[in-house]
Amino acid sequence: MNENMNWPEFQKRTLDMQPRRMLAKVLEYYGDFSGYAVELGCGSGMDTVALAERGWKVFAVDSTPDGFENIMQKLPEDKRQNVECVKGNFEDIVLPEADLVYSSFSIPFCRAEAFASFWGEIVRAIKPGGRFAGNLFGDKDEWAGLPGVTVITKDMTDGLFSGFETEYFREFYSEGPAVLTASKMWHLFEIVAKKK
Repeated sequence: MNENMNWPEFQKRTLDMQPRRMLAKVLEYYGDFSGYAVELGCGSGMDTVALAERGWKVFAVDSTPDGFENIMQKLPEDKRQNVECVKGNFEDIVLPEADLVYSSFSIPFCRAEAFASFWGEIVRAIKPGGRFAGNLFGDKDEWAGLPGVTVITKDMTDGLFSGFETEYFREFYSEGPAVLTASKMWHLFEIVAKKK
């Protein structure tokens, strides 16, 4: 967990956000299929709720459990049993096997010294034919160098996804809003990749 970020405040400000664009992007690849998903850093739960409403079973992980109640309040009663909310740090969590591991703006907050083993756990958890979808911070991101923030270079993405077929890849570097600050320079890699 990154101590530089006020995660309870982040979750409070995102309670009524719509599902993120990255989730919509990966769900396009699944069509009508709904399986088992892991959401890393579920926050206030907008993407977990969207997955569960589409019939997915979701293992929703966050180090700050403030958003778990919001998830259950927003889900129809018959969908609540399909979501398991788990409090845990990325460094310690054991992930279940999944058809999808999804992470929006959360994996970069794994400490650099724990990143390799955590990434190995992500790869292990994804079933053959399953997908990773999410974003990683590039080395030019404004938050690069902050304690507890891990950034990568474009070349490093090849190694991370060596056992995958990349279905969608977008790199961008631009100034834009962030939940806890008016604006920052973002350097992001957005990725959807299918495990071979």
